[in-house]
Amino acid sequence: MAAHTSARRSPSRPLMVVIAGMTGAGKTTFASLASGHPLEIGHGLDPCTQDPQAVRFVMDGRQIILIDTPGFDDTNRNDVEILEDIAKWMTKEGLLRDQQPLDGFIFLHPIHELGRLDSGMEKKRTRLIQKILGKDAYKRVVIATTMWGSIAKEYHGLIEESLGFRKDQGVWGDFHRGGAIFTQHHNTKESADTIIRLIMERSNEAEKVETLLQNELAGNRSGRFTDTSVGQELRTHLEDEIGTIMDQLLKHRLERPPESWRKTWEPEHRRKCKEWDEEAQHLTRRLEQREAQLKILNNSFGFRLLQFWGKLWR
Repeated sequence: MAAHTSARRSPSRPLMVVIAGMTGAGKTTFASLASGHPLEIGHGLDPCTQDPQAVRFVMDGRQIILIDTPGFDDTNRNDVEILEDIAKWMTKEGLLRDQQPLDGFIFLHPIHELGRLDSGMEKKRTRLIQKILGKDAYKRVVIATTMWGSIAKEYHGLIEESLGFRKDQGVWGDFHRGGAIFTQHHNTKESADTIIRLIMERSNEAEKVETLLQNELAGNRSGRFTDTSVGQELRTHLEDEIGTIMDQLLKHRLERPPESWRKTWEPEHRRKCKEWDEEAQHLTRRLEQREAQLKILNNSFGFRLLQFWGKLWR
């Protein structure tokens, strides 16, 4: 159980909130609406976020820092690379220079993508966040459905009933039971402001929250990344991905074109040989990258990365 303190958090410091969600969930639009600063979609943010980006503004007399993060459904990078990139970026930005804590998470999810909630990717992303936060931090999470304008109004009620069921029993079930807030975002400034104020209200409450990651860091004497819940989760992700790539390589090798095709002048045969070679090289590079990332999880870098994430939420 996480420890709590009665010390009230100072409202004078900036409120720092991470916006997360699948690619195309509307993170950039949300940040633009809330801040009043138009952000270019597709340039550092949705729908092809590669690096985080912060936008700063004032709401209700308090400075707000909204941070948009890469989607964990990036097909070109795995979770270790994404977490590393976020850590490097936030260090470069100096967001921890004054021990600036993280106050909350806003998860955006398109309403028309509810069917993907039980997909392997969503479950994987949800488990990773759970291992970082732990149950006592769920009260600082707001899960907001987006893109309601794409659904005919007569179906809104039916969808809300389905959403309520998923809150209790789907991939969001643990967040729901831990006190996370579920709401709708209607693509307006008023709606975005309301969601940020929900985080602000809970951040200003008397109780301070410590994450599962912080508690594990306090008792982690070995210094091994994989001795923590999030480290174990990341290791499982990498091992699963390595297994998948090896299966793909095996299948690919069984589809190797006849050696005689490489000596023929037949254009179609030569083309297929070239495509086979390129795919083999691609799979081999991916396998080597994932195996290298698996090795670094136990070294000093892995623990430094873990310490960084543990310091974020105070």
